[in-house]
Amino acid sequence: MVNNAKNGFTLAEVLITLVIIGVVAALTIPTAINKYREQSLKSQFIKAYSSISQAIYKTVMEDFYGYARCYYSTTPDYDYTGGGVDFTDCYSFYNAFVKKLSVQKVCIGDARANGCIPQYQSYGSGGGCPGYTRNNIENNSVAHVLSNGQIIISYSNGRGQLISMFLVDVNGHKGPNAYGKDLFSFVIGRNTATNTIVIDRGICEFPVSGGRTTREMIRYALAGKK
Repeated sequence: MVNNAKNGFTLAEVLITLVIIGVVAALTIPTAINKYREQSLKSQFIKAYSSISQAIYKTVMEDFYGYARCYYSTTPDYDYTGGGVDFTDCYSFYNAFVKKLSVQKVCIGDARANGCIPQYQSYGSGGGCPGYTRNNIENNSVAHVLSNGQIIISYSNGRGQLISMFLVDVNGHKGPNAYGKDLFSFVIGRNTATNTIVIDRGICEFPVSGGRTTREMIRYALAGKK
């Protein structure tokens, strides 16, 4: 006797399988995308931190013979309670510093209108840090766009003064364009114990919800600590 029965899936079984695949994809793909973005931003932060640290060190050693007067004095643990600041060399320091980087475009004022920076999700509210208000970041700062797309934004208080603080946008115009996500504040400090110039986390910070402070990002990206 010949068995003409054929093995296969019914239409209902195929549809159920597709629904299951769709549900699994909907649950896993956003997580995978977020993880990829997180790792990408982490990598960009490390790259920015490394290149800027090296440029600052070379600037101090090659252009200022080991001692630049553009710093916040810091205690050895960098809590900024040691007192003492000196911004005397900040203009010449920044000019020498950016020459150590691959700068593609510079905006001296009107940084957003001239296309150097995007609009950010949050800005400083003023107080003790007027240089990081929206007006000063967009209209009064000096912004350097690097060849890799990263952006360095100088601190300006709107009175033409540059001090030893700056913002770094580690992925440039790409989103999320939010402090604590891809925008971070740094200072140039002098370690009072060793009398060396260092780059450290910012004093003025305004992270968005879910964002990290610069110190937290340093710990996370460089030391793998969440």
